[in-house]
Amino acid sequence: MVWSLFAVSGAVLTAVYYILIKRYLRDVDLHVLAGGVFLATAAILAVFSLIRGIPEIGPGFWPAAAVTSFLNVIASLLYFKALRMTDISLTVPMLSFTPVFLIGTSFLILGESPGSAGLAGIFLIGGGSYVLNTSPRAGLLDPFRSVFRNRGVLYMLGVAFLFSISANFDKQVVLHSDPFYGSAVVFGVLGVFFLIEAGRRTPDLAAVFRMHWSRFLLAGGAQALAAVAVNIAFTLQIVPYVISLKRLSIFFAVLFGGIFLREPEIVRRGIGAAIMLAGMILIVLS
Repeated sequence: MVWSLFAVSGAVLTAVYYILIKRYLRDVDLHVLAGGVFLATAAILAVFSLIRGIPEIGPGFWPAAAVTSFLNVIASLLYFKALRMTDISLTVPMLSFTPVFLIGTSFLILGESPGSAGLAGIFLIGGGSYVLNTSPRAGLLDPFRSVFRNRGVLYMLGVAFLFSISANFDKQVVLHSDPFYGSAVVFGVLGVFFLIEAGRRTPDLAAVFRMHWSRFLLAGGAQALAAVAVNIAFTLQIVPYVISLKRLSIFFAVLFGGIFLREPEIVRRGIGAAIMLAGMILIVLS
């Protein structure tokens, strides 16, 4: 049960991170924001790691860190390209399939497999997440219909699959180091990549960073705490369960969005949230 508390804590903190990023994107370029936040996250985790002491690095650390960093860079590029090409109401629902893909990828990479009740919970969380991410304007089945005729939707389905692979290597990174150091390395790689991308697009990048450093630090702090909570859960439970509960971040993001951002469609989203909570209960009880 302890692992579920860490996983749900990670979901809440991830939702806070989503809300902050959504708010900051009104004023900051996407690549600048990504570079600043990822680097802030890496710096915060590195400070914690130095305070605790650099852990003993296992033999599988660097290969796993290299793989998950590469996969996350590719996934991020596809993610941004998909959002530029296609309506968000068609693309984002595809991310709901990450926990479902994890059933296969986690078994192949780590030899982890959920029980029957856990499987049902994973599908419920994936289904509830899908309902939460669709909109009446697009229609519940429109994302499915668009998969093979809309490249942006297909890209986002690829992102969901890449995330289902990288999560397994994220766990290996943690097991071969600790919940702080490994993620500091991975976020550092992502931060440098997006910093380079931002430098190509922004003439006076240093001035932009000085203007928005507090935002980078706040969002980076939320992401760092979320990463630590999820990483601790990885050490206690199989990846499909942990990532499925982390997907509850969508439920909390919708809740926070309705409270703080006055976002509409509460009834439909409430149904999706209820489905996700039912899935969470099944996973925890299993």
